[in-house]
Amino acid sequence: MTDVFIVCNTIHELGGVQRWAQRVGELLAERGHRVHLVGVFAVRQPHELVGTGPDGEPVAPRYQTHVIHPDRYGARPRPALLSRIANPLAYARHRRWQAVQRSGAKRLRALFETASDPGDAVVICAQVHAMEWVAPAAPRSLPVIAMSHESYAAANASSRGRRVRRLYRTAARFVSLTEDDAREWTRQGMNNAAAIPNPLPIPALGGADPGARVVIAAGRLSQEKGFDLLLDAWRAASGNRPGWTLRIYGSGPQQQALREQAEALTAGAGVDFAGQTGDIAAALVQGSIFVSASRAEGFPMSLLEAMACALPCVAFDCAPGVHELVRDGVNGLLVPPGNTEALAAALGRLMDDAGERATMGKAALESVSAYAPDRIVERWERMISLVLR
Repeated sequence: MTDVFIVCNTIHELGGVQRWAQRVGELLAERGHRVHLVGVFAVRQPHELVGTGPDGEPVAPRYQTHVIHPDRYGARPRPALLSRIANPLAYARHRRWQAVQRSGAKRLRALFETASDPGDAVVICAQVHAMEWVAPAAPRSLPVIAMSHESYAAANASSRGRRVRRLYRTAARFVSLTEDDAREWTRQGMNNAAAIPNPLPIPALGGADPGARVVIAAGRLSQEKGFDLLLDAWRAASGNRPGWTLRIYGSGPQQQALREQAEALTAGAGVDFAGQTGDIAAALVQGSIFVSASRAEGFPMSLLEAMACALPCVAFDCAPGVHELVRDGVNGLLVPPGNTEALAAALGRLMDDAGERATMGKAALESVSAYAPDRIVERWERMISLVLR
């Protein structure tokens, strides 16, 4: 029985990384491993963690949970070097934050030391920010598998690309979600790069009604998910197609702005902000099309969930993980990133043709077998065995 410590920035949230950690943690625990989900920070409105039964029903989680800083709710931005030198207050804050990190790393090391067999334990660091705690906490004898849940391009468009190269280079393995991304990291000198995709998060039971006049979108209502672009496209797609509804599941910092945008574009007609849902499969089967307008993605759990419900997907081709899942013209439609006219046209094409919705939805359901949980957890077990040699 291997002790597996999965470390994220936070664990009690509904984000893609957290859902991945909960799902993989659950799958490894089912295989007899002792799994710990570890959040560096707390969240102000924690989401209750549950496992998934054989028919998709909620059950008690099989893993243990830990929060390193239960009284802190996120990272403090690090001031630039010159700012720290020139501004004594910034320097003092930086020193206090360093003390917080040191105390957190000490707590994390104590947690790692609870492994039943120190020679049969591994850390999976799911986010690069969490590695700033893992790196000083993990003894050399404890192998660390590092992960990036975003595409190579998205990481390098931010400071995270530099942090990945700095913090992940010495990890036992560095796992991306697609082979394309792993190859790009290897070209950048990350010779420990590998790839394991996300597992299917819900049972592949189909159930969507091709005759429903509902388009579903789901995700955090934030800038990177592109709901503002989706609303622009929806205005064009729905203009001469009465009776259709765009139903958006999720919450986030742009919620009010998006509601106001929907009201301005369509007078609110045909757009339903449905909030968060604890049963995404039940929500998805109410639609006949799924749409993603993300500006950046890794390996989208939302697309996997939609395909498992037999929904054809319309998406911006913004990352390798998107075109690995959606085969244009087969199980959905891909359009150039950010092109709202093309997105509207693709939506209109499927809205006008129930037969094509049914055909693509069937293909979507068939294609998710490659991401069956048993297949993915076996790859993780092989990876863990490799780094423990």
